[in-house]
Order: sequence, then structure tokens, then C-alpha cells
Amino acid sequence: MDSGHGTKRMNVEDDRLSSLPDDLIHKILSFLKITEAIGNNVLSPRWRYIWTSMPYLSFTSQDFSTLPKFSKFVTHFLSARDNLTDVYSVKLSFRGKASQVFVKRILNYAFSHNVQQLNVVCLHHKDIELPLSLFSSQSLKHLSLMAYINRGYHYFIIPTSTWELPALTTLDLHYVTLCDDEADKCVAIFSKCSNLKNLTLKHFKTMGSNGFSISHPRLSNLTLESSNYKLKVVNVSAPQLENLTIRFCRVKLVISAPELVSFFYNGSYPLRLSTDGFHSLENAHISVCFPGDENAQQLACLLQHLHNVKFLELNLEMVEILSSSVDQILHQPSPFINLKSLKIYPRNTFYDEQAPKKVAMSNELKSYLLDGSSESTFTMVLREEIQAQNIMDELRVILEKEKDDNSKTNRAHVDQGETPAKKLKIGMAQIKSCWENLDVQIYRRKEKVCEIISKLQRVEELLANLPASNKAKIQQRFSILCTEADIAISKITDCMKIQCDESQSRSSLRFRELVTTLKTSS
Repeated sequence: MDSGHGTKRMNVEDDRLSSLPDDLIHKILSFLKITEAIGNNVLSPRWRYIWTSMPYLSFTSQDFSTLPKFSKFVTHFLSARDNLTDVYSVKLSFRGKASQVFVKRILNYAFSHNVQQLNVVCLHHKDIELPLSLFSSQSLKHLSLMAYINRGYHYFIIPTSTWELPALTTLDLHYVTLCDDEADKCVAIFSKCSNLKNLTLKHFKTMGSNGFSISHPRLSNLTLESSNYKLKVVNVSAPQLENLTIRFCRVKLVISAPELVSFFYNGSYPLRLSTDGFHSLENAHISVCFPGDENAQQLACLLQHLHNVKFLELNLEMVEILSSSVDQILHQPSPFINLKSLKIYPRNTFYDEQAPKKVAMSNELKSYLLDGSSESTFTMVLREEIQAQNIMDELRVILEKEKDDNSKTNRAHVDQGETPAKKLKIGMAQIKSCWENLDVQIYRRKEKVCEIISKLQRVEELLANLPASNKAKIQQRFSILCTEADIAISKITDCMKIQCDESQSRSSLRFRELVTTLKTSS
């Protein structure tokens, strides 16, 4: 019966696997390595060959001890695959040169089967030249290229020709060396990507000059992040650009983007910006880590370029610098004529007294920022508010954990076969251990109580320094935490008392048992 029941259960499971649609099985297999996907052909007769029609392919040379073995596997896989089925996406991670036969074979196969998404990672111990002539496709829509970071050293991909990708809409380039328009070896890599809408450049540098240009009529979203320190100028001409993100690029940005709607900047220093006006700007988020007193004028100039913005976020550190140097900007009119919302928040928060000197936002600066638009709302989040919220989050975790903790006591046992002297020695050791364990437990619980009280006191100090409007936002939550903390401390104290009483009782009982045993044995 057991055997028959097992066979019946296997058939039921087999039926369930067989009933899955092909696209769902393909999706399941896409989360596995190709070698694992092939190995799953034993799960069900229907799965035996379904890997041959997978539209999601992922190849990595790291799964093989040598490149020849990897190349042999690639050849076998592609020859066994259903040649009539298109490929939707390909992920390729390889060591060595891009000119290797297996690299060309994979790319050619992908392009000949109408691939739409391609992700390539180059694992190499030096900069690698990547002939972009390898990428010639009428179907490819998403392309990602990334070089390998080896032991802290950054190696770059160097394009050496022009893309032929008319359907491409999204391009991500990480650790890529670009060329300036005036350089002898310049490669206009975007020129034949006529439908490009989304471009991301991360950890990029230039060859031949200290600047380069991005000019594209259909570009809608642009992200520039972590440019090389030698790069000084980036020129952007994109009449349909709507979203611009700049992170840690210490460059001068010369931009023509009349349709820009959203602008995000995050960097260590103020961005040097030159524009012909962002006439459609809706949202702007500007965050400068280390603005510096000497950069007050540059910060003010940056704000002037955002004069049409409706929703603006600035970090508190910028506001502190502008407040301390307000005399440098008072001669300028309020830059914002359409502002509906201004939010100021701290980028850096501190738990100790080593926080930088804080400067209150002056009335002059507030007028400078808000007077150009009478209907704008103003929100200012202070460091103390963020610190208080963070400490209360930590306290919430402690209190929740305390609710789940259960006291556990282990009763000692003495083997009755021991001699009276041995029993006495073991018994006394157990009594001593009992009190020592109690000391440890009491110490830990005392530390927990001190930690809870310390955090409550710290939050109370922070709230005392907040304006009434900011304090009111979190006062109710703090009151609830105080009540819960009081309950938790009472339970910890009661538990400590109970443990002391139980230890004393067990020790006394154990001692009396030992005395009785000794009297009986004598």
C-alpha cells in the first residue's frame, strides 16, 4: 500500500508540473543558471526538452574551470536549442577579451533571434576594448554594459566603433571610457541609436579631453553618476529631456533641456550649472554634503537656475551656509516665482555633541526663498527631529524583543550514586553557580533598564530643543513609548525579584538536602 500510495503521489505531482504553461516554466527556469535549468529535465517528461525553447538565457564563464570548457558548453547549448524560438533576454558574464569566439557566437545568436534585452559584464584584469560593431541589432531595446572591479581596481570598457541599434531605448554603461567630440579617436556611440530614451552613465571617464557632449533629440531620462575627477565639463543638448539625475559628478554642466520636469542632484560640492532656463521644471531635489562657507555664492547661483520649480527640496546644511552668508545674496530677488512647496531636511544627523555648528534659518533667507510665491508651503525637518525618530525606532525594537523574552531556569541534578563527600562538593558548586548565573542575569537586565531609560532621556532632550510645531509631530508617539517602557521596566524589575527569591529558595533547599544526605550517610 505504501508503494502504491507513493506512486500515486508522484503521478499527481507529475501532473501538476505538466499542467504548467510554457511561459511560466520558462520564467521559473530564468532564475536558475543554464546548467541547472538543463539539469531540471528529470523533474517531469514535459520538462525534458523545454529548456531548448527558453527565451531567457544567462551565460557566465565563472561556472567553468577554464574558458575552453565554457566555450564548448556554449557551442553545445546553442546547437541544441530550438532554432525557431526567439530570444527575449541574454545575460553574459565572461573573462578575457571581447574578441573571443564564444562571445561573438553568443551575441550573433542573440541578435539573429531578435533579442530585446542584453546585459554584458566583462571580467578582466585590465581595461578592455569592446568593438561596438559586435552590437548590431534591429530588435535590441535594452543594453547594459559593465566592467569588473577587481580588488579595488576599476577597469574600464573602451568602445572602439559605433552602435547600429535603431530600436534601442535604454542604455546603461558602467565603468566605460567615452571620447570627446574633438578627440581624434572619438566614437559617436549614440549617433545611430535613434530611439534612445533612457541613458545611464556610472563611473565613467573620457579619452582625449576633459569634457564630452551628449546630444540626442529623443532622450527623455538621463543619469550621470560618479564621473572621473579629470572630467571638467559635460554638455547636454536634449530637447525632450524630462528627468535629469546627477550624483557625485564634480563637473560644470552646460545643459539645454527646455522640457525638463524633474531635476535631482546629490553631491559633495555645489553643482556648477549653465542653462538656457528650465521653463517646465516641476520638481527639484538638491543635496550638497559639504557646501562650505566659501560656496555660498555658488549655491545661490544654483538656485537661480531653478526659478520655475514648483516643488523644491533642499538639505539643511545648504540652508545653514546660506543663512550664515545671507548678506551675499540679499541684493538678488527671490528666485522662485511658481513655488508651491519648499521642504528642508537634514542630510547628516548626529548622536553626539560633535555635530557641526548649527545656524538657525534667518528670516532674511526665508523671505528670499519664499517671497516670490505667496501661496507656497514651507516644511523644515531638523536634525533633532530625525535623531529622536531614529532613537524611538531603536527603543521600539528593544521593547518588542523584551515582550518576547521568557525567563528560563535550569534545575541542577546530582547523581545519587556519588559518595557523600562528592555530593557535598558538587552540591556546593551548584549553589555557587546558581548565584553566579543570577548575578549575570541581573546585570544584563539592569543594563537593559539603563539602556531604555537612557534612550528616553535622550529623546526628551532632543524634543526640548525642537520648536513647538516640530515637537507636536512626534510627541504622541513618544508618550506611548514612555508608557510601554514603564510597563517593560516594571516587568523586568519584578522578574529580577522573582529570580532572586527563587535562587534563594533553591539554594536553601539544596543545602538542606545535602545536610540531610550527610547525616543519613554517617
